[in-house]
Amino acid sequence: MGNIEDMPTQPLVSIDAVPLILHEGALHLVLGVRELDPFAGRPALPGVLLNAHERLNEAVLRALSSKVGVQAGAVLASLESGVFDDFERDERGPTLSIARLVILDPVTALTDERVRLEPVADLPELPFDHRTIVAKAATVLLDALWINTKVTRALLGKDFDTAAVIARMKELSAAAGLPVPETANIGRALASNKSLVRAAPVAIAAGRGRPPAAWEWI
Repeated sequence: MGNIEDMPTQPLVSIDAVPLILHEGALHLVLGVRELDPFAGRPALPGVLLNAHERLNEAVLRALSSKVGVQAGAVLASLESGVFDDFERDERGPTLSIARLVILDPVTALTDERVRLEPVADLPELPFDHRTIVAKAATVLLDALWINTKVTRALLGKDFDTAAVIARMKELSAAAGLPVPETANIGRALASNKSLVRAAPVAIAAGRGRPPAAWEWI
């Protein structure tokens, strides 16, 4: 959000996107460098104030486009992630934040000079209550895995291996501030999932052990 003069005592409604993208083999959070105070020059979640007669999904896409240069076609899936109503979350005045987690296509070109990528497993301090928003979004995504098929497919891709599933679970748990998940039975759980089928494993260099099991969506 930009500077707001004479903010009313009645809370305004802000829409904050929590964009995730797989980059160089790890899950990253897409942030935009703020141009205005407060926190000018610091990376933050892309957010906007909800306009009159604007749907939430439209506001999310506007935030992505205006703050980090990401267009609608890059969004593979999205998930409502909560409402944040701390009256002190913005020093300029009361705002009510509606957050939505967004999973971006890994091939998305993030060339906007304002874009910053941060690995979700090791996030820096963020302005406002954005770190709390990210933690809640990561928790919601963890809960949605294998229940929300569209979101799970967007996160993992059309084909993946067991190691990738474990990596994403660990990354999201770190972002959520949760204990490291139990992964001993992941392979068995994947084998029993009727939406998946075993695929040919990706070859690895000699002497590096057996490759992890590979999977495809049916």
